[in-house]
Amino acid sequence: MPESPSPDRKATFVGVGSGVIGAALLVKPDALGPLLGLARRRDAQLVGVVDLALAPGIVIGRPRWPWMAARAAANVGIAALCVARDREQLGRRGHHAAAALLAVTLADLKVAGDLRAGR
Repeated sequence: MPESPSPDRKATFVGVGSGVIGAALLVKPDALGPLLGLARRRDAQLVGVVDLALAPGIVIGRPRWPWMAARAAANVGIAALCVARDREQLGRRGHHAAAALLAVTLADLKVAGDLRAGR
């Protein structure tokens, strides 16, 4: 069975992914925001800025665990925004995005804990 990637490698993957997602949401907010239930351009751009702001710390920050914990906290806020916007638009995409974000949050917290413990 293959060995699981190290927490550092997982954090790098998360940080790069956050940067890509953040940039995409800033460049194409009208196309990508609705996938998260965020029809408002500014909402999608806000999420993009948050992802871009956290990405460098997750990738090269030392220690890295606080950046991963901050990403987990941001995910909870983003999930709440997605659900709130769904209520305004009577859609379900935001609820689905929120569920996915909360699952990712658990994984982010695990990586943060492993990084803090020095595993």
